[in-house]
Amino acid sequence: MNRTLITMFALALAAPATRALASDGDADTPGPGRCPATEASTVFVEDATLRRHDGSAKRISDAHRNAEKQGWEFKDLDVYIENGDLQGFFITYTRPHPCNANR
Repeated sequence: MNRTLITMFALALAAPATRALASDGDADTPGPGRCPATEASTVFVEDATLRRHDGSAKRISDAHRNAEKQGWEFKDLDVYIENGDLQGFFITYTRPHPCNANR
């Protein structure tokens, strides 16, 4: 659970930098097509198969709940397996890009 929260916190801190890098033009340059319609964020939820009180389903539900509070919608879930062992899940969320709020 702590790693999930740390991952969500790190992504929240990185979001402004990601938006700046994804920008097609200057922020001062208005115009249609300069702003992407949506932004995406992918988080990693570690597998917790061996821990009955804090299983993977609970961790994924917590990640969904936290993302939903921040305005993100579930888009995709990919299972991460390494050397035949389940390691965790990559969950992708999307939301309308903030620059579209003025349109």
